[in-house]
Amino acid sequence: MILIAFQTPRRIIDPDWALEPSLYSFQELFTADAVYGQQVINSVLIVLGATLLCLVVGAFAGYSLSHLGWSKRTTMGFLAGAAMLQLIPPMTLIPGLYVVMSNYGLLGNVQGLILANTVFNLPFATIMMKFYFDTVPSELRESAAMDGASELKTFARVMTPLAAPGIAAVGIFTAIQVWNEFLMGLVFTTGGSEAPITVGIATLIQPQEIKFGPMAAVGVITAVPIILLVIVANRQIVAGLTRGAVKG
Repeated sequence: MILIAFQTPRRIIDPDWALEPSLYSFQELFTADAVYGQQVINSVLIVLGATLLCLVVGAFAGYSLSHLGWSKRTTMGFLAGAAMLQLIPPMTLIPGLYVVMSNYGLLGNVQGLILANTVFNLPFATIMMKFYFDTVPSELRESAAMDGASELKTFARVMTPLAAPGIAAVGIFTAIQVWNEFLMGLVFTTGGSEAPITVGIATLIQPQEIKFGPMAAVGVITAVPIILLVIVANRQIVAGLTRGAVKG
């Protein structure tokens, strides 16, 4: 993919392989009248917004389920519901979500895609947050309460730092899921400058032509962040699973 991205169109289809380095494919992607640059920016904004919402809401929900004394029946019911949502094919939920977003004017913009991606990723984030907060001893919360700390201060200054590796792992996983999302970007936008880059890649396959060079170039642009996140995620997930609150 990288080799094709830096080849000229003539060399890509030439039966005699030879390396002729060129930035032609990247220049075609980012011409003044092209929308791929804006689509990359859209994807970045969607990833940042949806990941931040999932981390904030998921952290509060996970901490509440883990340490605020909910009954086992309530906790298990919530976790079971969140887990079941992950098993439902997204396509079955898209029509109803489309109607809701249309009523609130959220179609065809980044804000709508941020909320839609949050809806689909928040249940998993909450489940994982709950399990990570379970590794933090409740005695630390009780000690903070005895020292006069409010629940919010205990959450922010005592419990969250100890669950930080797990929270980071959830954030990385969520970011990867949102970055790769295609269906909602296709359905909830009309394409063009409103869409994420995953939808833009599909437009490079046309009835009369397949733009192999630009397709490889945009593949490089979109794959590199994922590769880096996977490398980081491997370390963070291991740290999140093995690190407890033994530091106190």
